[in-house]
Amino acid sequence: MTVTKEAAPQYKVIGTRPVRHDGVDKVTGRAQYGNDIHLPGTLYGKFVRSPHAHARILSVDTSEAEKVPGVTAVVTAKDLEEAEDKVQEMGEEVSNLRWISDNILARDKVLYHGHAVAAVAATDAHTAEEAAKLIKVEYEVLPFVLDVKEAMSDSAPILHESLRTDEMGKKGDKPSNVASHIQHKRGDLEKGFAEAAVVVEREFKTAMVHQGYIEPHASTAMWRHDEHVLVWTSTQGAFSIRQQVADLLRLPVSKVRVTPTEIGGGFGGKFTAYTDVPAALLSKKSNGRPVKMAMSRTEVLLATGPTSGSYITVKMGADKNGKITAAQATLIYEAGAYPGSPVGAGAGVILAPYRLENVQIDAYDVVNNKPKTGAYRAPGGTNAAFASECVIDELAEKLGIDPLEFRRINAAVEGDRRPDGPVYARIGMLESVEAAINHPHYKAPLEGKYRGRGVASGFWFNGSNESSVTVVLNEDGRVSLVEGSTDIGGSRASAAMMLAETLGIAAEDVDPQVVDTDSIGLT
Repeated sequence: MTVTKEAAPQYKVIGTRPVRHDGVDKVTGRAQYGNDIHLPGTLYGKFVRSPHAHARILSVDTSEAEKVPGVTAVVTAKDLEEAEDKVQEMGEEVSNLRWISDNILARDKVLYHGHAVAAVAATDAHTAEEAAKLIKVEYEVLPFVLDVKEAMSDSAPILHESLRTDEMGKKGDKPSNVASHIQHKRGDLEKGFAEAAVVVEREFKTAMVHQGYIEPHASTAMWRHDEHVLVWTSTQGAFSIRQQVADLLRLPVSKVRVTPTEIGGGFGGKFTAYTDVPAALLSKKSNGRPVKMAMSRTEVLLATGPTSGSYITVKMGADKNGKITAAQATLIYEAGAYPGSPVGAGAGVILAPYRLENVQIDAYDVVNNKPKTGAYRAPGGTNAAFASECVIDELAEKLGIDPLEFRRINAAVEGDRRPDGPVYARIGMLESVEAAINHPHYKAPLEGKYRGRGVASGFWFNGSNESSVTVVLNEDGRVSLVEGSTDIGGSRASAAMMLAETLGIAAEDVDPQVVDTDSIGLT
């Protein structure tokens, strides 16, 4: 098959390399990141964190810390009303608001080493740190579970007495660490494996890995006397932070203004209001003075959301011609301390590139005594693709078929049904594989002792959320572009280039600005 590309439009701006609008500020140090915000009268906050992976909080004594000169406030979960039982969107994730609240400040139990129990504000960071050491927390240490498979066993310590397994829409009748089980199934697996000339079954285990962004979490919050809360923060989603702050502090969303600072990386890990809510509470108890909370690198690695570790099994069979006759996968993902791993996404993508008649996918969301997981660049998808693509390669090798040719034989096309249900529109899987097969680089001989060539296919969802911009044409011919999307990876410059292309002007004549949540619509 010959792949013919349509002629590309003759863009004047797209495809060029104008100087980034934020480049000078960043290379000269003028750009302001989360920890660069300095307001008059700023106080400094520090956390008290659990040394235990699992323990009941019996008491928290803050009296000695409150006596330290320079200390203005101490807060615990008692300063937060119990959150509503509702779902909160957080970028590519969703989580129950109660879980978010308890994750920010532990209420009854600590569920991982580093779980925040209290926070203190003082006139300088050193005083706050020394005062935090004086807060006495009495714990009843409990058994903990780290391994995701062990957490599923009947003998495992239970993290949440109220948690019942959501078994494909039906709730279980006893406490469990398995938050949910979903299944996608069609065809006849037994028949499909019986028809296979080769069957490969393998298991895979991946570790919990942190996003490793350069800039730690940092926020400054000020609770004004008119009951408005102002937040300056390093975040990937200013409107998500606004909603969390408003909901957890029981304020109308119109009374919370979030200003996103420049961000030193996020990769999915900067959607939770870890520092924003405690800073706002401390400000309220400090007569409205602004409070800055900046995590150390150790705190980031201990207590913020990494990607899920996982245990995955994949079994696949193919006939002598290379056609997949049956495929079965089980995905068990760590959610960390609270439900909400990306295992649903993993189940949606693990076998998505292929046309399958007989398939079954089971996916389990499991809590264990580790930090609550967060998004990380196609959350849930990389674990799943690693497992399925390894088995695909092994099937091809055993059948003596080129790995790309094997993928071509089984490629899903328009009209095929994905394992989790949706029918594909045009997806380009077949065209992409054929283009790779026909590319000179794939056919070129490998030179050198340590040269190899590998291939893999993957799938990810097309998703879009609300976004808003304001465009103002100024008297001098320049254009102001106001947007609410935090600049990650040059999105400010990209938006300016798209606008310039649309208006027929130079990218340098567009002034892009990322503004606060009061100044732009929901983004």
